[in-house]
Amino acid sequence: MRFLPDLMDLVLPSSCVCCGLAGRVWCPGCQPKSEPEQVALAGSTSVVAAGEYGGGLRSALLAFKERNQRVLVGPLAAYLSDAVDVACGRLGGPAGCAILVPVPSTRAAARQRGGDHLLRLVAEVAPQNGLEVLPVLRLAGRGRDSVGLSAGDRAANLANRMRAAPATTDRPVLLVDDIVTTGATLSEASRALQAAGWQVCGASVIAATKLRRARATPPASSNGVHRHVSTGQTHDEGLAFT
Repeated sequence: MRFLPDLMDLVLPSSCVCCGLAGRVWCPGCQPKSEPEQVALAGSTSVVAAGEYGGGLRSALLAFKERNQRVLVGPLAAYLSDAVDVACGRLGGPAGCAILVPVPSTRAAARQRGGDHLLRLVAEVAPQNGLEVLPVLRLAGRGRDSVGLSAGDRAANLANRMRAAPATTDRPVLLVDDIVTTGATLSEASRALQAAGWQVCGASVIAATKLRRARATPPASSNGVHRHVSTGQTHDEGLAFT
């Protein structure tokens, strides 16, 4: 229900996760413009990110994931929705990429966060774009925390750890995640999906680390306009992404 963030602000006044200003959990002045762009990762399948992982976007993502600020699901989902809209637009609109497949969280992370944070975001994004969600990926085995690992170590840490349910349709799927760093997670997810018979058409993320942004050739959105996220209301990859 989209009026809940405003109601919660009235009952339990919030302060901005970035600047500390009272009134909203993420004030409009700290929300960067959504600018979906191609991510500079090698490989034949495109990855689109709505913004750079830094500043207000980083603060909001960390607050949502690690401090359980669920009121941020709406504005963060709007960034992801923009990236999905652009990725699908490059394929001829929603019908060209009709299924969203979220990258799975580890069980430990889901327990700590009170559920899978990415599923919450995708549940907001899918209706806005007329798409279906199929959480067909899962993690097998145990790996190290990826924080601080090099690109090669991240890839080795994730190698063959994901499994996908067998494909049930020939419609292409779009991978979704919150952040792309080295691309190792998306590369492994794509490998697992293709091994199970799914057709992967690309990936969309909320944010990419600075060196992953390819600013020279931003893709056009399906309607030629990128939405500017300006309110706090609801509204770490078989293709070589490394």
